Amino acid sequence: GGALDDAARMFAHALDSGVSPKDFIDKMKKTNQLIMGIGHRIKSLANPDQRVVIIKEYAKKHFNSTPVLDFALEVEQLTTRKRANLILNVDGCIAVSFVDMIRSCGAFSREECDYLMDFGCL
Repeated sequence: GGALDDAARMFAHALDSGVSPKDFIDKMKKTNQLIMGIGHRIKSLANPDQRVVIIKEYAKKHFNSTPVLDFALEVEQLTTRKRANLILNVDGCIAVSFVDMIRSCGAFSREECDYLMDFGCL
């Protein structure tokens, strides 16, 4: 669960802070931190993880909005310029989709969503 929770927090906080995907990547690079939810040993742009494809399609079709997923996909566009395997991986995709789902479904207040993420519910 740690990788999912960290990816959810990392991408949501970056989006919420108003930072651009490029500035987010630059900050992570500058502070020598990994971007949780990015990267795969085997899968790449040329060999995508079908689980990620399915989750992205489902979220885009069924969730009211997907701003955190969209932000993560913008990050992926930039990271894959460096290496083709620096893709949004299945943990990252599940994490950002979960954030978008709880934020847009109408069942939770923003404070409740933030609490669920901070608590580490993934």
